[in-house]
Amino acid sequence: MRVLISVAVLLIGSHPVQAEFPSKKYEMGFETVTVFEYKKTLREANAEIPDFPPRTETAVIVKLVESNSRASLAGLKENDLIRVINGSYLRSPNAADQKLSVITNRDQLILGIIRRVDDKWDQISIIMEPISDAAALKLMLRKLPSLDGAFLPYYRISHKHAPATRYAPDNFQLYFTERAGRPEKLYLRIAQLLPGHSRSGPFVVTTAGGRFVFESEVVQPNQRGLFFAGSLRSPEWEPVRVEILLIQSADWLTEKHQEFQQTEAIYKQDYQGFKYDQSRRDKAYQELNQRRLSLITDMERINQKIQAAERNHQLLVQRKERLANPSAVLSRNQFKLTDDAREAIKSHYAALTAEQKKIVTRAFRYGISLGLKEAELLQLEETSLAEQEIRRKRDKQGWLWVDAPLTPDQIPMLRAIISAPSATVHHESSPEQIFEVTAEQKERLQVVLDVYEAERNK
Repeated sequence: MRVLISVAVLLIGSHPVQAEFPSKKYEMGFETVTVFEYKKTLREANAEIPDFPPRTETAVIVKLVESNSRASLAGLKENDLIRVINGSYLRSPNAADQKLSVITNRDQLILGIIRRVDDKWDQISIIMEPISDAAALKLMLRKLPSLDGAFLPYYRISHKHAPATRYAPDNFQLYFTERAGRPEKLYLRIAQLLPGHSRSGPFVVTTAGGRFVFESEVVQPNQRGLFFAGSLRSPEWEPVRVEILLIQSADWLTEKHQEFQQTEAIYKQDYQGFKYDQSRRDKAYQELNQRRLSLITDMERINQKIQAAERNHQLLVQRKERLANPSAVLSRNQFKLTDDAREAIKSHYAALTAEQKKIVTRAFRYGISLGLKEAELLQLEETSLAEQEIRRKRDKQGWLWVDAPLTPDQIPMLRAIISAPSATVHHESSPEQIFEVTAEQKERLQVVLDVYEAERNK
């Protein structure tokens, strides 16, 4: 039902005052702040308080909705106002927390919310159906697409609150790989930034009940890693580099052809049958003609870019064909892309964000030694298209890490670490640089382990 109330737009989340609003977080995958606390915080900051619909003084504002959570899958959105929970109106500022804090994945949750839609307040019902414990655990995981050493697709499954990058301070987490919907290997990941320390030696996890050793990974100058040694511009990378540059070239050509067609369509629409009359000198006619000439110039400019891009694309095609000919390839470069690998690279690249595509282009044209900022390096790492070169760069920065594949025999060891009152981690080269495995990290380890074992036992 449409609530016809004429009030100012609620600017929650985009308020100019950088205020910290006290929020509550719930396992359904969202956070809230009470309208009471929201107004109080703005009042203390001497900031303007936006208008709210009537009878919402005891409501709560949805401040955050996690992706792939019960809340997001049910359609809850940031800035929604929750006024009713399971049929009961909220009677006090703390009523929402009292009701939501006892809701589990096995309970149905019905929220009566008010949402701003097209400058009106709408009343909407959000229903979160009960789900099993196994389904609830799976919603706590992050599933990232990756490419392996043969450039074939797989997924890396980790806890959604664990660092997405290997190179996070005091990183201690579990993840497992998956292909065709089936889990493969379980890995323990440990990482520390220790510039100036020895590169050799293991990571050591210590509990009251034992000492567990995991050998750290060292990137040797000529070591073959997940993909190849050397920079992205080395001969071994050439088949992959050409394939990615071909994809980029095809995308750019498509974009320019569309741009030309749009400009041409405007020209035909506005100047169909137009004949230039040299005798006319009035201003309106001259401006009309100038616009016509400008469109012609634009089409000529775009067409020149298309012709240059087509020549470059054809050179890349020829380069790809030469690389497919064994007699034309350097003995050092024995790697050949299969048709399945080419399709996987194309599909993987198409799913990247526009920003990631730009970063991949720069990396494969010029390498990553210069010009990539930390945020860009993390985005490049997420693409899984430059694993070995990123490893080399991180090694030079002083990162030590291990991604240790765990066997079934090591699961009891892992459970001992999770259940231990205290577990500390250090690298053998720097025993003074100790960090403790936090309660949050242990909870994430347990979730990943439970899902992995449940999926393996199916």
